[in-house]
Amino acid sequence: MYAIIQRVPESPDAGLFSIAGRPLVSRQLQWLRELQCRRVAMQIGTDAASMELAAWLTEHDALGADTALVLAGAALSPREIARRAGFPDGAPLVVLPATVLGGGDLAATLAAAPPRGASIRLDPPEALAGRAEAGVVRVLGAGDVCEEEEVAGSGWGAVIRSQADALALSAAVLSGRISSDPADGPRAVIVHAAERSPGVWAGRGALIAQTAELTPPVFIGARAVVCAGARVGPAVIVGPQAVVESGAVVSHAVVHDGTIVGEGVSFSHVELSPHRAVRLADHARMDVDDSLVLGQRGGRPAPGVLARALALLLLVLLAPLGALASLLSYLLGRGTAARFAVPVEPRPFWLMEGATGIAPFDAILRLWDVVLGRRFLIGLSRWKGGRPDGASAALFADALAVPYGFLTIDAGLTPAEADAETRLRARLWYATEKKWRVDVALVLRCLVSALGRGPAAARVRPAPALEIP
Repeated sequence: MYAIIQRVPESPDAGLFSIAGRPLVSRQLQWLRELQCRRVAMQIGTDAASMELAAWLTEHDALGADTALVLAGAALSPREIARRAGFPDGAPLVVLPATVLGGGDLAATLAAAPPRGASIRLDPPEALAGRAEAGVVRVLGAGDVCEEEEVAGSGWGAVIRSQADALALSAAVLSGRISSDPADGPRAVIVHAAERSPGVWAGRGALIAQTAELTPPVFIGARAVVCAGARVGPAVIVGPQAVVESGAVVSHAVVHDGTIVGEGVSFSHVELSPHRAVRLADHARMDVDDSLVLGQRGGRPAPGVLARALALLLLVLLAPLGALASLLSYLLGRGTAARFAVPVEPRPFWLMEGATGIAPFDAILRLWDVVLGRRFLIGLSRWKGGRPDGASAALFADALAVPYGFLTIDAGLTPAEADAETRLRARLWYATEKKWRVDVALVLRCLVSALGRGPAAARVRPAPALEIP
């Protein structure tokens, strides 16, 4: 059996909705795994939300790493998705909409389904009765022509169209109204955390102050921090490495990974990310420039020991060449007045930035920065110019706190025609997603672009992980 997760254009970011601490798409893949599907394919759109979903799948999820991602801007039929994913022609398919999650012995229902195909209706669980729609899973029989018959499935299913729907399902799971016990098999929604008290779950490394007040149901992610005097709950999901500061009040909300909720602030019925709040009811957005209200955890990244050692080796090898080139340029009168160090905002420190026009000498200055831990071997160049019109001060400040590089890969990060705000958001994405696989893919993009072979996005994998909103 082969499976398709079919994109729903009205909810392109559905796969990232948090269900009790895990994205919806991760739980869908786990559910399909129970069917022992040979392979799973998923259609990915070209919008920013779809690209973020693809990045998560390729970088953060073990099941997602084996999922075939089919990139297409327009809606595709399940058979076309299967064809592009390399599935056998006419093979039976399980088609799961990207907005549907369920539990129960779907394998038994599939075994009893008509061979020509079926639409399996899964009614919502009692905990969501009157709120959620029934989920429908399609089965396409062998061959090109399918006659789908509607049948009732065992277990439960629900349509998750928004983060508000996901939060309602999460609350039901965390409070025990939907099973989270692995012993219940596929009917359960497993919570990857420990239940410290009824309805209060905490991931590995989560820190909760004794004087913090948690009202169930609440999920605190791995390495998240809830400070003294904070009030969290009910119906709250705090993502990994997020922080709820002292005196903050958060209820009926999702706090995304790495978000800092400031001291004494109050949020309810919202989705919170660094410098942005989104109301769950109507998806109204509000940008928050004040880092004391909503901020981002973590500071400027630094290169590893291996990179610094390699830079030192290159520095030793290039030093004689740089000295010789500098001497010849001086004797020939081709050198220019230079600035050898410049302050870098928004967190002032100094970068060696040679402007002599002598390439080996300028490269030596940048390598010395790598040795000192102020620059990466591969990274971005300094931002030139001020804050673009339309970009918030918070976005501009965070986008400048990025990994600078000896080798710069700006050309591989965004197209040359991208506007300033898009390039800022791309830099911010790179600052949070930087890892060696991303660097290698971006370097390859730069090389392909330099050779004039067209956009590398169509040939460098994982391409979806590198498309930036």
